[in-house]
Amino acid sequence: MSTTLSVIGSTGLIGLEFLNSIGEGEYQEVTAITRRQIPSLSEKPFIKQSIHNFDDLESMRNDLKSEVLICTLGTTIKTAGSQERFIEVDLDIPLALAKMAREEGCNTFILVSSIGADAHASIFYSRVKGQLEEALKAIGFPRLHILQPSMLLGDRQESRPGEFIGKLIMQPLSFLIPWKYKPIHASILAAKIRELISSEETGSRTWSGKELFHIN
Repeated sequence: MSTTLSVIGSTGLIGLEFLNSIGEGEYQEVTAITRRQIPSLSEKPFIKQSIHNFDDLESMRNDLKSEVLICTLGTTIKTAGSQERFIEVDLDIPLALAKMAREEGCNTFILVSSIGADAHASIFYSRVKGQLEEALKAIGFPRLHILQPSMLLGDRQESRPGEFIGKLIMQPLSFLIPWKYKPIHASILAAKIRELISSEETGSRTWSGKELFHIN
């Protein structure tokens, strides 16, 4: 496929799953924007690993000159250490890079957000996620896809004890849980992202619940 794409959040659960799922020749050019080398991609030389200091976002501009930008960047308030740092990672950085990418001609932005994201939510986490979604809509990407998964399944590089306990409880009961709240495996989201890359649908669309599990 003659598509160029860049990924931010390359070392996270979804970003890494997506990159590992790509085969040689599937896309014209793939750039993984990351803070550090990703060992599991050493056998995929067709994926460019572009290592950056995220304190200097302007240095990433050349790597954002792609047709598609995929953002799987995200953290937790506990990992971030403060609400201010959480806002920086989950709102300020993705928004700044999205604006830069649009300036460089990027036409498609795919964001992995979260269930319950709402710019007016009373819950801080959901409010910040929602604020990013609303800000991205204002940028004017011809194609904007927002994915709102529930609990994520898969092997994380970082430890999230609360999420681990939730998985133990929810996975056996998944068949009883409404689609909107069902845990979803990273591989399913990666497949959905690949489907959306090739989609010619224009405008802004939010994907959640059963829509995330359905892959054409």
